[in-house]
Amino acid sequence: MVERQAVDFMNIRQNKNQFNRLLPRAFLLVFLLLCCCSRDLSDDPIPIVPFPDLVINLSFPEYQSLAQDGGYKEVGSAGVRGVIIYRKNSTTYLTYERNCSYHPNEASSTVDVHSSKLFMTDASCGSNFSFNDGAPTSGVAWRPLRKYRTELSSTSLTITSEIVN
Repeated sequence: MVERQAVDFMNIRQNKNQFNRLLPRAFLLVFLLLCCCSRDLSDDPIPIVPFPDLVINLSFPEYQSLAQDGGYKEVGSAGVRGVIIYRKNSTTYLTYERNCSYHPNEASSTVDVHSSKLFMTDASCGSNFSFNDGAPTSGVAWRPLRKYRTELSSTSLTITSEIVN
């Protein structure tokens, strides 16, 4: 019985030595996972600013750019910094907040359509966003642009402050 206790004691001691050797490595691994692999979630939340429904008559000359697929129009009377309306096809219009999703409370955090007209961009942070879903395609932004509900009825396009993403 004494021999068995001695063997058990030796096994416990070996396990403790192995544990003590692995403990610093485990802490290092956890530290690296927390610091290096997580996104920067410390930036500000995107403000929510309700607005009355915006009804646009698509037959008006000022909205002529929305008459063809891929057309867009920047409108300043809705959302935090205005909205970008994008025509995907004849029945689908998408409306995105112009307030960038990365550090949205900074004064320069405004999204515009890039000069190529192929994507949206925030020149202050260098982030680019897709017209298809508002998702970031490059830069530091990791959240998509806020997308608002749109409803098409004949030539009237209604944009509500209801967030759809």
